[in-house]
Amino acid sequence: MGVLSVRLDKDTEKSLEYLMEKRKIVDKSAYIRKLLDESLQKDLLDYLCSEVKNKKMSAWKAAEIAKITLRALLKEYYERGYESYDEKSLEEDLEFAMRD
Repeated sequence: MGVLSVRLDKDTEKSLEYLMEKRKIVDKSAYIRKLLDESLQKDLLDYLCSEVKNKKMSAWKAAEIAKITLRALLKEYYERGYESYDEKSLEEDLEFAMRD
């Protein structure tokens, strides 16, 4: 595991301390890692869904990068307001899935 030092402004530190106290969290590092993991996963999914929307990547490949199922990726895609999953993307996904 790598080490990262981060300086927090006073407001962020106060919010962190408040939540830790109210939620009875004692391991600050573990809590910050959890928050960072959740934030990174959300940002990664935002980026990958945008790539799929712009036809720069297939949904299957995006799901593989995010380490989630294709169904979960398509759900994320839909929840972000992207409605189109076109025939070309389907063909690419099927071709990828049928490879040995």
